[in-house]
Amino acid sequence: MNISESLKIAVKCIKANWMRSLLTMLGIIIGITSVIMIVGAGTGVRDYIVGLIEDMGSNAVLVSVDTTQAQENDYITLDDVANIKQKVNGVERCSPMLMGFGQATVDKTATEATVMMVGVNSDVQFAMTSTCEYGRFFTDEEYDANSPVAVMGIESAKNVYGYEDVTNEYVTVTSSGKSMKIKICGVANVDNLTSSLGGSSSMSTMFKTNSDKPIIALFMPCTTLTQITGAKANLSNVFVIAEEGADYDAIGNATVNYLKAVHGNYSNGLYTSQNMATYINIVDIIMNVLTIFIAGVGAISLIVGGIGVMNIMLVSVTERTREIGIRKSLGAKTRTITMQFLTESIILCLIGGIIGVVLGVAGAFAACSIIDIQPKITVWLVALALLFSSGVGLFFGIYPARKAAQLSPIDALRSE
Repeated sequence: MNISESLKIAVKCIKANWMRSLLTMLGIIIGITSVIMIVGAGTGVRDYIVGLIEDMGSNAVLVSVDTTQAQENDYITLDDVANIKQKVNGVERCSPMLMGFGQATVDKTATEATVMMVGVNSDVQFAMTSTCEYGRFFTDEEYDANSPVAVMGIESAKNVYGYEDVTNEYVTVTSSGKSMKIKICGVANVDNLTSSLGGSSSMSTMFKTNSDKPIIALFMPCTTLTQITGAKANLSNVFVIAEEGADYDAIGNATVNYLKAVHGNYSNGLYTSQNMATYINIVDIIMNVLTIFIAGVGAISLIVGGIGVMNIMLVSVTERTREIGIRKSLGAKTRTITMQFLTESIILCLIGGIIGVVLGVAGAFAACSIIDIQPKITVWLVALALLFSSGVGLFFGIYPARKAAQLSPIDALRSE
């Protein structure tokens, strides 16, 4: 008997007892589904978080003020930003980080939108991994002159214009009763970075409104943003960009000590520094531990499923004892009988693995859609899942197959 005949007989036997076969596969299905779903969704979340951190710059240190205990004179000023760059050793660049919200009207299309504005200086572009796809970043001269220019996010441009290259277009921004016509000098991938600074995974989930207005992100000179909002440049966050090869933690601590000395407030926890590179390592550790844990749970489920497969195959051997006796009396070799039952066991687990992969992929996409993140399902992950499920069928099918093959033809024919 060749392999194709073994496959046909195996499929026929599975179809004949399809309900029993489905119940037998449940352990395999649950195990593969859980592994694919968690690993795929988890890897997608990990890549998203790391991408946000890298967008901020892995050589960047975020220095923050605890707004719950800060007095007005404790906040970081634009003068502090300039002095940090000049007076703290190891600091190459430093940018303010000021948030502002408002409404915008696209001059070309008269489209109204909700706008999230991030006030920075030109140094921030050296912390970002993605440069302007179109146009340019605003200059130091434009920053000093409070020029009405901004860099728009790529997704924002597509939302309100329908295309990406919107350089030299104009948007009228209104906030706190003040309006200003802003020229788009560049377009960059800053949408996700903007939403993360606003504490959300995406621009769409950040603004929970019933409005159908699109949402746009603008990076503009901090000096321009203060003119639009009318607010003081009291900064709770600044980006400190370290020199190449510098000790990021040491630079963060030095910046914190400088701010304490300048503002005369040495309260613990008022000024803190966060190393972006450290966050990547922390995310990797958390995701690795989670993956190992879920893989362990999935492995246990697969083992339980494998034991179920072995039990059902033993039942199948008992039910088909007479069939085995007839085949052996007609000249079927021991190897042929072994191959027949091994094939059934492997196919049973492989089908369970395929169903598990389909459910796992669907579950990963469904889970990630809630937080607007793309899961990462790789070919090797699917291949490994199917290979492992087939291996379970092979391992737990050996004993039933050998038991069937070792039956005596005479004893088998006597069985009822």
